[in-house]
This record gives sequence, structure tokens and C-alpha cells, in this order.
Amino acid sequence: MMGADIVTNTSEQRENIQEKAMEEALKKVMSIANLLVSAIAYEISVWVMFISSFILAGQLPTQQFGLVHSKIYHIYFRAMAYSIGLAFLAN
Repeated sequence: MMGADIVTNTSEQRENIQEKAMEEALKKVMSIANLLVSAIAYEISVWVMFISSFILAGQLPTQQFGLVHSKIYHIYFRAMAYSIGLAFLAN
């Protein structure tokens, strides 16, 4: 009877250790995913708001600049929504 209890306790402890290890590994992966997606969202916003806008405004006439921005912003907002959504899921 005591031998069976020892075997049961040992197997339960092993399962608990394995579950904790899996949880820690998942937390690490999700933390890295959160950091990566947040960095992507930040870089997208920096590029669109500061770099491409000023370059396009300086090089294109007003009508063409408006046309290009009307096409870029749909993609920009969709990419930002996906990035922020994934960051929330990874958190």
C-alpha cells in the first residue's frame, strides 16, 4: 500500500513539474512574440508618419501625394490593427 502511494506521488510530482515547465516555456514564447509584434507596429508607425510622409510630400505634387496617401493608409491601418491585435493576444 505504501509503495503504491509513493509511486502515485512521484508520478504526480513529475506531471506537475512537466506542466510548470510547459507553462514557463509558453510564457517565454508569448513574451518574445509580444515584443516582436509591438516592435513591428512601432516601426510601421515611425516609417509611415515620419519618413515616407515627408519624402512623398517633398517629391510629389499635391494631387499625387493625396492619391498615394489614400492608398497607403488603408494598408497602414490594417497592418497596425493586426500588429496590435497580435500583441494583445500574445500578452
